[in-house]
Amino acid sequence: MTNYTNPNLSDREISINPSSLLNCKINNEGIIEYVNQQFCEICGYEEFEIIGESIEKLRHPDMPKIFFEVLRERLAKRESMRLIAKFLAKDGRYYWLMTDFDTKVNNAGEVQAHYNRSIAAPSFAVHKISSIYKILSKIEAKTGNTKTSERYLVGFLEERNLTYNEYIEDLCVSRLEYENPPIAQPNVSQQSQSPFQNQSFNTNIDLLHSNSNVLATKPEPEPEAPNKKKSLFQRIFGKG
Repeated sequence: MTNYTNPNLSDREISINPSSLLNCKINNEGIIEYVNQQFCEICGYEEFEIIGESIEKLRHPDMPKIFFEVLRERLAKRESMRLIAKFLAKDGRYYWLMTDFDTKVNNAGEVQAHYNRSIAAPSFAVHKISSIYKILSKIEAKTGNTKTSERYLVGFLEERNLTYNEYIEDLCVSRLEYENPPIAQPNVSQQSQSPFQNQSFNTNIDLLHSNSNVLATKPEPEPEAPNKKKSLFQRIFGKG
């Protein structure tokens, strides 16, 4: 894997319009095949500069590597994932996105592509989640691997009795000072929807602008089979 570095790393943040929708398509190897114009405007790259490059090129060095390992495993198993992450722009500035990653398969069940649909991450959620990301990054820097950061993340979530997705949603709905008008969704039929128009992400956008705690009651987890070893994303996301 190419080791991407940016000598102009900056502590300046790029402000993203809450109505902006950033779309990206990657293949099974994580190579970028498509980005929309809004994506280019935020990351600072023109299409010809970023198409054919690894999505790793956009990972900010402050972002724990454990999440990208989880992402690769989850997409390989054709599981969707929601992630709040810090990304790196061409000029060294950073930006925070809340992204849904979804996999498209054909009728034969073969993976065709992975679609990423992003909006600006809620400022309250970024403020809260940055602390755990800093801890995980320091653990990875000290140990030189992600095994210990994985165990810490699992323990962090177990203490709160939440999966990672539930933790993200809790952050979004518990904020009091974060208020923005809802993002209008286009009125399109199911047949004409783009792969980027994903109902799970539309629901998540609604969560950002709702004061009701939709996680007040959670279904009881199904009993696990005895002696069944969980995979990495099962331990973090609570999948059976």
